[in-house]
Amino acid sequence: MAAPFRIEHKYASKVREGEGFRDYLERLIKMIPGEVVGLYLIGSGLIPQTQATGSAIWAGICLILVIVVRIYGTADPEEEKPSQPFPVFVSAVAFVIWVYTLGGPFDKFGLHVPYIGSLAVLLWSFVIPIFYKGDTRS
Repeated sequence: MAAPFRIEHKYASKVREGEGFRDYLERLIKMIPGEVVGLYLIGSGLIPQTQATGSAIWAGICLILVIVVRIYGTADPEEEKPSQPFPVFVSAVAFVIWVYTLGGPFDKFGLHVPYIGSLAVLLWSFVIPIFYKGDTRS
């Protein structure tokens, strides 16, 4: 499947009645980097608790993977469409917020405040898809 994370703008003439919420959920799911959050969780479980630097490096590697996967996953070479920078950016920020929420290197360096992470996940992940509906040039 080409461009599994690509977000296409649905024009009013194309949207059938009652599909607005479905489109919102589709955008929401495409902008949450769940595949790399899962990878991060597995890898971070292997890093000893005393290794703050190792934890930070692993988070950085996973952030790079989010960006690479999203650049590749929003591009559609068959349709000659480039990657979508805004969803890539949103997914990268969402990943950092998820890592913060989970603690990770932020906890090991004494920068973790759990309720801030939880509120950030709610605001970032659920509010952005309300306003971003895809590229209008698609």
